[in-house]
Amino acid sequence: MAEQVTFTPLETVSKVEISVRCKNLKDLDVFSKSDPIVFLYERLSPSAVWNKLGKTEVIDNNLNPEFSKTFLLDYRFEEVQYLRFSVYDVDNKHHVDNISLHDFIGESFCTLADIVTAGQEYNKTLRSNGTSRGQIYVTAEEIQDSKFTIQFQFSASNLDKKDFFGKSDPLLEIAKSQEGGGYSLVYRSQPLMKTLNPRWPGFELTIQKLCSGDWDRTLKLSVWDWNRSGSHDFIGSAFTTLREICPEKGGQVFNLELINQEKKKKKKYKSSGVLNLEMVKGIPTHTFVDYIRGGCQISLMVAIDFTASNGKPQEPSSLHYIGQSQMLNQTRDNEYMQAIRSVGSILAPYDSDQLIPVFGFGARLPPNGEVSHCFPLNFNPQGPDVFGVEGILEAYHYALRQVQLFGPTNFSYFLDKAMEYASGSSMAQAQQNYTILLVITDGVISDMTRTVDKIVAASRLPLSIVIVGVGGADFTNMEVLDADDTPLVNQRGVKMSRDIVQFVPLRQFQSRGGANFSLAKETLAEIPTQLLSFMKSKGIKPNPPPLRRQETFSQRIPAPLQSAVPALQQTYTQQLVPTPSQAPQGIHQYYPPEQQLQQPYPQNYLRTQGPPPSYTSLGTPSVQPYP
Repeated sequence: MAEQVTFTPLETVSKVEISVRCKNLKDLDVFSKSDPIVFLYERLSPSAVWNKLGKTEVIDNNLNPEFSKTFLLDYRFEEVQYLRFSVYDVDNKHHVDNISLHDFIGESFCTLADIVTAGQEYNKTLRSNGTSRGQIYVTAEEIQDSKFTIQFQFSASNLDKKDFFGKSDPLLEIAKSQEGGGYSLVYRSQPLMKTLNPRWPGFELTIQKLCSGDWDRTLKLSVWDWNRSGSHDFIGSAFTTLREICPEKGGQVFNLELINQEKKKKKKYKSSGVLNLEMVKGIPTHTFVDYIRGGCQISLMVAIDFTASNGKPQEPSSLHYIGQSQMLNQTRDNEYMQAIRSVGSILAPYDSDQLIPVFGFGARLPPNGEVSHCFPLNFNPQGPDVFGVEGILEAYHYALRQVQLFGPTNFSYFLDKAMEYASGSSMAQAQQNYTILLVITDGVISDMTRTVDKIVAASRLPLSIVIVGVGGADFTNMEVLDADDTPLVNQRGVKMSRDIVQFVPLRQFQSRGGANFSLAKETLAEIPTQLLSFMKSKGIKPNPPPLRRQETFSQRIPAPLQSAVPALQQTYTQQLVPTPSQAPQGIHQYYPPEQQLQQPYPQNYLRTQGPPPSYTSLGTPSVQPYP
């Protein structure tokens, strides 16, 4: 039996070309101007080692260089791709890669998402030991060859007969060669029963999925005789490239002989059939990068489970427990905090104002102990938004000390709120908005029927739902909602119009190294495809990249927090985390946990229409908060 190939899931990857120029560089040469060069480094986590991706050419005697050599990167929405641009004045052109021989001008840090979302050009200050050494300007342009969808129609004739009592049940597989050897599966058809001359249904693949954007990468096309046991019988295979079979690239191969190497040893053997390429058509397509660069706004909403099944927050066994690491004397992240950090860090750069509405569900609220299945964690219904990922965490910590965990686990209420946000944001060709709801929960859904109805309705809105399961509960219902294989159907028999739900159990990744990175990658991988399916269904195309001025951190901070800016000389990619001694005048101090019950909600990350109600202003509660 011939070697089977392993299945590789769909990756949403675009090829982007990075161009660099600098302005007003520090002159480090005495008798002439600096001879600058830029080195680009990448890493996928803040603690990882920097990997050098390449360098530009050296430009002599120029403090405002525009480099012709560019960098080619794979852009992945579901990953944080940290970049470092390091600029040197080259002193030894015979050993350009040996940076110890050159004078360091300055460097700048960002993420690839920062560059992609910046519009036409992204710029930052180059610094050395905190001192400004000039400006760097970076642009990202998607490679056109990666923006193709390939449509296929295959048939076969005179296939070998494999079944003793009947004809073969042929299925078709396509695999692409890997750089390290071997092949990875990119497509498998359904089998056609009892025929030696099959004509499989047409299908399409992105060029990235098919051949990683490489028109000359070897493709292996194999035909198998399907068996119910899963042990299929090999009929034959053929090898080609996309360039050879695609007419748009001059391809003129229309038929391929299927060869079985085992049978080839026989003298009279010619082939095991012929694979006919009835249609191979390359169609230019819009990509996720096109929409983001065209100004499509991504908005995040968060819903957090406060039901009693999580356990009392003050007990170490609780999923909401916030303990102290004795060795590091720091707060240790529980599973909810891990999910917030890992997923939020990916989505935050795409949210232009960083204002994130955050809700809880399944808790009894002060002062009367009323159960709520959708309450703002800052207890301000008129302004449920918090600022950035740290704002989500602060609101979460605050709410834990105000509410009593209760139940049941109802999803439909906060789904109504998410649909309200998604339908309330204007969606048109000129103004494009897309909402992502992050749900973090520990257990079984109590209102499953209503939840399915809401998701079916939401599938027609610009909305995606990401569910992260924490703890070790039974997540069978969550997997049903994921609906990768079986689309959801509501009580009236209406089927969901597109897949909008992705479920991932957190503990599946905790045993791995880089758990937060793996969780985010798995959780968010489907978002670009879901956004594209919505835009396509509405006939909405990407807009041209706007001529957009680079925003500073201060310009991204909500108006009520503007007074904080002078004391916080940070870029917007850095988190705003004031301490009691450092909190700028004009915003409330951050209060330690033991004082938070006597103080108003901290305002560090909050957009409000005035001060939110403090816990003590709500009267004498019948439900005592946890200490």
